[in-house]
Amino acid sequence: MYLQKSSKKKLILFFVIFIITLIGLSFLLKIKSVKEFVKIEDKKLIYITGNFKSTLENELRTKKIYDDDIKKIISSYSKVGLDFKKLRENDDYIITLSSTSKFLSMLIDKGDFSYSVEKSTSGIFLYQKNENLINYSTSSVDGEISDNLWSSMAAKNVPADIILGFTDIFAWEIDFLTEVRNGDSFKVVYYTRKNQKGKVIDRKILAAMYNGEETGKNIMVYFNGNYYNENGEGARSMFLKAPLQYRRISSYFTYKRAHPVLRYVRPHLGIDYAAQTGTPVSSVADGVITYKGKKGGYGNFIEIKHPLGYYTTYGHLSKYAKNIYVGKKVKQGDLIGYVGATGIATGPHLDFRIRQGNQFINYLKMKRTSNIRLDKKYIPDLKKKIEEFF
Repeated sequence: MYLQKSSKKKLILFFVIFIITLIGLSFLLKIKSVKEFVKIEDKKLIYITGNFKSTLENELRTKKIYDDDIKKIISSYSKVGLDFKKLRENDDYIITLSSTSKFLSMLIDKGDFSYSVEKSTSGIFLYQKNENLINYSTSSVDGEISDNLWSSMAAKNVPADIILGFTDIFAWEIDFLTEVRNGDSFKVVYYTRKNQKGKVIDRKILAAMYNGEETGKNIMVYFNGNYYNENGEGARSMFLKAPLQYRRISSYFTYKRAHPVLRYVRPHLGIDYAAQTGTPVSSVADGVITYKGKKGGYGNFIEIKHPLGYYTTYGHLSKYAKNIYVGKKVKQGDLIGYVGATGIATGPHLDFRIRQGNQFINYLKMKRTSNIRLDKKYIPDLKKKIEEFF
């Protein structure tokens, strides 16, 4: 009996020690696991930031990401609905690598949405799309012209894209290269959308006004999806105000300097725009190129046929734009060549002419015809909107 009791005690003691040992081992394993986790967390991670100057695949390759990871990253972003064709230079990304340069995660910020891909410790790729919180603000800026439009608006802290948008809206009404005068006034109202990180998603002009000595007062307001003046006439028309576009010239000479104030003289049949050699020249309307080549005193010459029997010509070009040929269809504002002094010319300038059939026309006095008109029933609402801004 005593031996049985002693054996039972020993057996119970053995099990107690065994259980304690298991608990101890488990505890030690947990401590080791925690230590390993902390060690991983304490590793110095590598963060690479950038924006899309190329395709997603090329961006990843330049960062030395492994081919297998690249394929899985692209596949993951495809599953989350990212449109690779819409990745732009203003879209930011951040790639996280381990201290040994192994891929851990990537976040792409497209403004309204963020797209993330993460590689788990087991090698599984997780992906997610998140809607960013957006801040919306409205700005109203007015001022007077001193020297030129660009420097005058920039002095009021108007962003570059809004200045160019302003000139785009009035591109069918005002030639901002020749008609701007000191003392003219302007006003622009626009909204800005930013995400929580402060990144500008987009800006849009809501209303614009230019009142000038040469131009008179011009107003445009964004209403029902288009820009209209106070009479309900849309901003766009068949012909641009001039073949030398403010946007192209400002971009050509960069934002860091004011564009030259171009002047013109009006010979009997056309307009001579004095400008530096290399200044971009645009088609003033949709059409088809009917002549490209040397033409007597005009030097390098282009003729474009437009609807309703109109023709425009561009002479003394220093060179032609790429992919310009007879029969090519061009859109209003398309680049066709560059100002020069070829042929008979005392200096660099563009000889611009327009005719209907064989009848030459004074382009500066052509009546503007809007491409759209607002339905009369909306005019009262349009006028109320204009009153809000002006």
